[in-house]
Amino acid sequence: MKKSQWLTLISILLVLFIAVLSIVNVEPVKINFIFTTVQWPLILVIIGSALLGALTVISVTWVRMFKEKSAIKQNEKFLKEQKIANASSRS
Repeated sequence: MKKSQWLTLISILLVLFIAVLSIVNVEPVKINFIFTTVQWPLILVIIGSALLGALTVISVTWVRMFKEKSAIKQNEKFLKEQKIANASSRS
């Protein structure tokens, strides 16, 4: 199996696991948000936590990709300048 197929399979299993946990845990729970306390069904807390975790991973990945692309562009520019400098010194 390819790496992307394994990632897809693991993602599906994780979503199914979260869905089963959500269905089993429907009791209301108290959540303390420093300034206030609310009571929500545990299913919303589990799904909300999973979504926030996914959003965090996506954000961190996006920032890392942006930094890597920026570094690649800098390195390509440097290599281009070096090639030009080498070509002019040979002439």
